[in-house]
Amino acid sequence: MLNYSRFFLTVSLMISLVVTTPTQAAEQQNPPSRSSQFDSDLRYWLSSEKLLTIKDEEQEISVLFSEYMAAPKRGIIILLPGMEQSQLYNNGLSYLHQALTDDGYDTYTLPVPDLSSNGDLAANIIDAQPNEVKSSAIPVLSELALDNYKAALIARFEALYKTLALRQQEHIAIVAFGNSAGLFAEYLATLPSVRVDALITVSAQLANAQRNSHLPASLSLVAPALLDVFYTFDSPLVLETIDDRRRWARRNSKLDYRQRELFGEQHQPLQHQRLRKELTGFLRRL
Repeated sequence: MLNYSRFFLTVSLMISLVVTTPTQAAEQQNPPSRSSQFDSDLRYWLSSEKLLTIKDEEQEISVLFSEYMAAPKRGIIILLPGMEQSQLYNNGLSYLHQALTDDGYDTYTLPVPDLSSNGDLAANIIDAQPNEVKSSAIPVLSELALDNYKAALIARFEALYKTLALRQQEHIAIVAFGNSAGLFAEYLATLPSVRVDALITVSAQLANAQRNSHLPASLSLVAPALLDVFYTFDSPLVLETIDDRRRWARRNSKLDYRQRELFGEQHQPLQHQRLRKELTGFLRRL
């Protein structure tokens, strides 16, 4: 009788494993990527006429587009969100996308690529001390993670650049945020064969201490005129290099380098308006 009980118990366990295994496998499916979620939001909230589809080496990409609404047309502005930020992110990015059309610019907002999920995002987080300036937590990335992200970001930029019908006298400017700004500055410092008249960086940084220490030198080597914007309550990665950026600009005789501090919190509407004013004023003096 005991042997029969053990037999039925064994059979029951095997059946339960067969039944639960598919369910467990389904539960272990990876969640959708950030970029796919951002793309779904764009397609849900915006009409198709506001989206331009381009294709890089791997996939189709939805670019947020707005046509200039003031004559004469002053040029084209490409906006690069910060790492893991939506094209509709409320740090001045979404505001600039619409407001700059009233200043005579076509605006294109590129989606940012996903960070690789291979363990490059370190567990250690730098926290602000109680008496230090309030800041958000800073993720520490390996140089490999930054390089992979940079390669994907540049591929997207180049795919968009090839689709733009640039007239000979038409100006083109890049407005980049956060880590995207730091990595794009590194790219322009290599003097690529692209025509860019101005680079505006907002809170430019690199989430790697060693790489971030070289950012001031990279900023001083970009060919386009450079407006370097930061906030009073910015990331320590930004604030710790502000003085070095000015020193490197003087050392390399980058006479078209300008630095502007915006006082207050980054998400305040008045800050967005001041950012627009600094940006358009800088472009009109070129």
